[in-house]
Amino acid sequence: MTAAPGAAPHPMPVFFQRLRTIGWAAVEAALILVVLCILLNIIIGGDADSFVASVARNATNFLSALPPGVVLGVALIVFLYLFLRSRLAP
Repeated sequence: MTAAPGAAPHPMPVFFQRLRTIGWAAVEAALILVVLCILLNIIIGGDADSFVASVARNATNFLSALPPGVVLGVALIVFLYLFLRSRLAP
């Protein structure tokens, strides 16, 4: 079912596009927050008892609990995806 020429686009795809954009922005902000906390923990040291230290400690515990190949496998999959996306882009 297509819209008539000159008709306004259906509002639901616009809503889902906006929701997807907001969702990815939230994910990126959360990832930046975790990376920033880890970097601040490296700078101020692990002795500080603060939010930064607890986030860094949780991230370190999570990464150390993973099997050795998981982080490497995820990094390779992301790299392969980005590489193929750049090669296949018009």
